[in-house]
Amino acid sequence: MLKGSLSQQVEYNDNISMNPVRNDSVVGYVLTPTLQASRKTRVLDIAFEGQGDIRRYDDSLWDCDKYNLRLNSDYRTKRSVFSLKGEYAVSCTYAQQILDTGLLLPNSQTDNYQLAPSWVWQWTPRDQLILDASYSRTSYSIPLDGIDASVSNDFLNFSGNETYTVNLGGNHEWSRRLSLNGKFYFSHIRYTGGVDASAQNLFGFQLGANYTINRSWTVSAAGGPIWIDETRSNSADVSSEQSPSLSLGSAANITLSYDDRLSQFSAGFSNAVNPSAIGQTLQTNSIFANYSYHLTRHLVLDFTSNFTRSESIEGQPSRDLTGQFDRSYFSVAAGIAWEFAKNWRLKGSYIYSWQDFQQDNQDFQSDLQARNLFVGTSDSNAVMVFLNYSWDGIRHSR
Repeated sequence: MLKGSLSQQVEYNDNISMNPVRNDSVVGYVLTPTLQASRKTRVLDIAFEGQGDIRRYDDSLWDCDKYNLRLNSDYRTKRSVFSLKGEYAVSCTYAQQILDTGLLLPNSQTDNYQLAPSWVWQWTPRDQLILDASYSRTSYSIPLDGIDASVSNDFLNFSGNETYTVNLGGNHEWSRRLSLNGKFYFSHIRYTGGVDASAQNLFGFQLGANYTINRSWTVSAAGGPIWIDETRSNSADVSSEQSPSLSLGSAANITLSYDDRLSQFSAGFSNAVNPSAIGQTLQTNSIFANYSYHLTRHLVLDFTSNFTRSESIEGQPSRDLTGQFDRSYFSVAAGIAWEFAKNWRLKGSYIYSWQDFQQDNQDFQSDLQARNLFVGTSDSNAVMVFLNYSWDGIRHSR
């Protein structure tokens, strides 16, 4: 099967940089082509997806070219499924940083590689054993033209990272409505770039359950502790001793979902520990709510909202410049979509974003100001008109 889509978007954003001192307003055009190819046999599934995202604004400082390549494959035997997933993505940094740290640097680029093999074994008719692993690498390319030479580049050179993860878990179908799950996991994060070199070993476990309340309502929940064992050294002084630090974090996910013929709703809470671009592992708490309603067969109204709070892991040694990282971010969006013809979709939407990012470190603030970035409370408003065409593609069966 081969299919694709082509999306076009015109947007206005009154503060694309989320700058608390002045508003950087832009008008832009976005072109998003997508191509999907897949092949399925009795034992083997292979799927490929390529997506581009080309953004052009009246202020070329915020122009952005993104693309993403994904490959998924599944091989099935009588009781096992072997999977391999790979992904390569290139993006302008500011598009990623709005969710990572909120520090939006234009004219910069992120490269990300990810490879994830897995094995699912149907132990009994009601029990599954799952073993999976993943490797990911993120790197940043940031031009320093125009930066005062006296300003430290420790922060401005975002820290990339390499992450290795192994999970061993399982699922048990307790009844038609209730299934239980759990896993043990280990993750190693090594930061690259910057004066400080650090690495973390994360290990912990999670227990959870999925429950179908009735035909429309479902709920799922999982959670558990995470121990973070960190070592840090100053790469400028190879003789400096590494300083170990052990701290405790947590991971949790709770989701409530509703789905019927006319409306869909989901809300929940998540708590995760993830690496970030500033060379610190952050504990991020998120609350979200999504709702959509079919006004008619071809007219859909939708609302989405999300609030996140990111903090440095307690007890984690501070970088020289960033110190303790605390950030709150909120976004809410409303849109209406009209499927006015087969494969054609027109949508208008409004997005409001707000963040609060406070720092007392004067050296850190000087580095930000060298990039025309400022800490504090800021917000933005964006209006978008979106037109999408989906190509049904070519299907071949043997």
